Amino acid sequence: MTGGEAHVFSLYEMPSKYSMLLQNCHVSPRGGIEKIPGFVALNTETTGVQLTSGFEFRLSVGARSILCAGGGNVYQINEATGAVSVVTSGLAGEWVSFTAMNNICIMCNGADAPWYYDGVVSAPLGGSPPATAFKAHVHKGRVWMLERANKMLATCSSLNNPQQYTGGTSGYIDFKHVLKRGDELLDIATYVDLLVFYFRDHIAIYSGQTPVGEAADFQLVQLIEGVGVVNTGTVKAYATDAVFLHDAGLKSLKQVVTTGGLTIGEASQPIAATLQDAIAANSAHIYGMAHYPAKSWLMMLLKDTIWIYSYLWKAWGRMKGADVRGLFDTIQGEAFLCGNGYLYKYGDGYSFNGAKIDMRWETAYIAFDRRGGRMGYPKFMELLLKSSGGKTTMQYHLRYDYDPPDPLYSGQYTTFSALQPDYEFDLIEDFDGLKQINLLEEEMPPTLRVRLPLFGGGKAAQIVFHNDSTVGPLEINDILLLTEIGGP
Repeated sequence: MTGGEAHVFSLYEMPSKYSMLLQNCHVSPRGGIEKIPGFVALNTETTGVQLTSGFEFRLSVGARSILCAGGGNVYQINEATGAVSVVTSGLAGEWVSFTAMNNICIMCNGADAPWYYDGVVSAPLGGSPPATAFKAHVHKGRVWMLERANKMLATCSSLNNPQQYTGGTSGYIDFKHVLKRGDELLDIATYVDLLVFYFRDHIAIYSGQTPVGEAADFQLVQLIEGVGVVNTGTVKAYATDAVFLHDAGLKSLKQVVTTGGLTIGEASQPIAATLQDAIAANSAHIYGMAHYPAKSWLMMLLKDTIWIYSYLWKAWGRMKGADVRGLFDTIQGEAFLCGNGYLYKYGDGYSFNGAKIDMRWETAYIAFDRRGGRMGYPKFMELLLKSSGGKTTMQYHLRYDYDPPDPLYSGQYTTFSALQPDYEFDLIEDFDGLKQINLLEEEMPPTLRVRLPLFGGGKAAQIVFHNDSTVGPLEINDILLLTEIGGP
């Protein structure tokens, strides 16, 4: 069960370790399928606007501020009280890029001149930065900015001076002298000790510390053509690697840099077709990336879905039903989600801020007799479950012979009632006479082996599990099917 979602196999050939759908569930560290954690609102009062981006701003003394932006404002949220205060208001742009240097948080949005916040005062950034800067990034003591007015230009501040962009040791790179053809500079990030510029169809990698002057040592070490990023905010570094989202999927920068080739399979290869369709359909250009090391996850927002990639298992799943338009992480591994009026802290509880999480797991189709193609008649299914002991229901459903999918399976689910595990199952003739555990009235034990009767038949079957609740953790660790084979 460790393969995660996969959409590149035919129904007849999908290996059983993959799943057709992992919605609000994922591969656990133990190799089972577990319900994902939920989130709670950090602020107690609404901002009244849709939040789209955020940032953890840390001062050198150790104090931190949680900032978020949306609706033309930047807000600070008090983590102790949940109170919301306005840092900046009246902005023309919705999405804000944040970075920090020398105890100031630098912000830009591509529409307003860049500004800063020092924990007390918010004011315009000095030193004549690019007026239409939409992305700011700190690398080796300089602030680098990308701008809307010239999409082939990257401007840097003077060394250790985030408020000087002309004169001094400030400078720029004009990529019309670097690239063989025109392109659009969309993002910038640090990879190990290199500075990487991401275009729509190029990646330029630079080494060195000083970009201008007599002591300049900045040099282009690799220029990659034919691949880039789909939008700003689609690059994320983690451990010793970085991933970026291009129009064909999620790719590892480490693989590209090491091999120099673009034919290496994407990290998103198992869900390639679905992900490519989602990118093409994302006309609102809603993107975001966050690293959540507590689960060994990369979280990637596309429109209204957060795609979750486990780099532990190289497995994919998805988060659906959450009110999210942006996400970001912090230096200590937290993940925050930007919602409508609220900033959510991820990993707390098993609800979406009190709303039920609709967990749905659709396994691969299992052929009962792959070589002979004979019919299988399932007799029972045995599950090994792990739970917190909460009261909930789980439902299951079997679909035979590649029936057309019905996403809701309306009226076809069987409510999950756990049969006591100390019966000789083969000797039981009266299933209804067995004592059952009602999961709404009795707490589920931490570990439970559950036996469930199965009916029907076919040459292949898929199992669908469903739980819609605020209860967790909930994990399926093992499945055993007893099936009689026979018939043409």
